Amino acid sequence: MRMHCPIDDTELVLGLKKGEPWAYEEVYDQYADTLTYKLYRLVKRTEIVEELLQDTFLKLWNGRKNLTNETNIKAYLLVIAKNLAIDFFHRASKDKELERQLLLHVRVSYDHIQPLLEEKETLEVLEKLISQLPPQRQRVFRLIKLEGKTYEEASQYFGVSISTIKDHMAKSAVFLRDEIAKNHPEILFSLLVTLVFK
Repeated sequence: MRMHCPIDDTELVLGLKKGEPWAYEEVYDQYADTLTYKLYRLVKRTEIVEELLQDTFLKLWNGRKNLTNETNIKAYLLVIAKNLAIDFFHRASKDKELERQLLLHVRVSYDHIQPLLEEKETLEVLEKLISQLPPQRQRVFRLIKLEGKTYEEASQYFGVSISTIKDHMAKSAVFLRDEIAKNHPEILFSLLVTLVFK
């Protein structure tokens, strides 16, 4: 029986590739809590978290022959869990009741819109939504989020107070969050997965 002390990834990979149960148990002991925490932040439903966690470790075990000595096991597991979570959210977007329950747990502020702007497939949707903002709010949002200006720079540029700029940004964020949640939940779920697994 092995003593429980941290084992480096190279030894774990070697053990996994040989099909050694101790290596699998060690990986599980080291990373299950971290993965559970991240998955729970996404779905807030214990039975789904348990299923995703189980699938993550099953994929690791089934793909163990593809591991290399350079494999970072934690990063590898996070990628598997992230992909499984994305797949889950795609399936959930087809189940309106499950989608509704998941959306109840989603809270995204306008600071978290930036990762969306970097995702090519969501940029088109966001552009359409941004164009629905009132003209001045649209200009303020574009200047800050797309051109990278500070609130102070935007305030000077438009000749208004910083609090007015903050108000425009807050109202833009509420509008975008609500529209994305209502009409494009798959984008919101993708953003959430990106934020949790970054």
